[in-house]
Amino acid sequence: MTEQRMKVDDGPAPAESEEALKCMAHPARMRLLGALRVGGVQTVGELSSATGEAPGAVSYHLAQLAKVGLVEKAVTPDGDRRKSHWRACHHVTNVRPNSADANVIDAFSRTAALNYQMAYERFLDVLPTLPQEWADTCGANDRVLQLTPNETRAMVEQLNEVMRTWERVSEQRRMRGAGDDDALIGADDSADIGDTDDADVEPVAVVQQVFRWVP
Repeated sequence: MTEQRMKVDDGPAPAESEEALKCMAHPARMRLLGALRVGGVQTVGELSSATGEAPGAVSYHLAQLAKVGLVEKAVTPDGDRRKSHWRACHHVTNVRPNSADANVIDAFSRTAALNYQMAYERFLDVLPTLPQEWADTCGANDRVLQLTPNETRAMVEQLNEVMRTWERVSEQRRMRGAGDDDALIGADDSADIGDTDDADVEPVAVVQQVFRWVP
C-alpha cells in the first residue's frame, strides 16, 4: 500500500440494485471491491499483485463493477496518466430483503460466505510468519446459543454497538493519517480507548455472522 490514498465517499451507502448484487456474486469481483474499500485508490497492477489475478482479468472485473456504480476511475495521485487508478464508491454493501430477487440475494450471500472462508484461509497461510503478538490476538470461535428471536435481535444490536465503537477508533486513526483536521472537529472521545502508538496498526478483519443453527 502506498501513502497516497484518496478518501472513499463517507456518505451512507444506497441499497444495492439487483444488477449490483448480480455483479458482486463473483468471488474475484467481491475480493477486488473489498481490496479497494480497505486499501483505497489502487492501480490495476497493485490489485493484480495483491490478489494474484491477471491484470487483464482485473481490468475486466473492474469495468463490470463500474457499470453498476460500485467502483470508478480515480484521479491519478502521482500525476502519471499511464496508470489507471480505481476507487470504491462506498465503504459498505447495503442489502435489503426487497432490493432484489430472492435468488439474486442468495447467490450474493453464498459468494460472500465463500469470500469469508477464502479470506480466513489466506490468514492461516501467513499465520506462521506473523509476529507473535498478532498470532496471539487473532483467532476464531463459535457457539450455539438457545435464544428467542427477540433475544437474538438484542444480542445482534449489542454486537453492532461494539463494532461501532471500534469503527470510530479506526476512522479517527484514518482521519489523523489523512491530516483531515476538519473531520476531527466535534468528534467524540471513543477513539481515546485505542492505542496512541500507530506504528503497529494493520487491517483487522471482523466477520459477524448470526443465523439460525441448522445441524
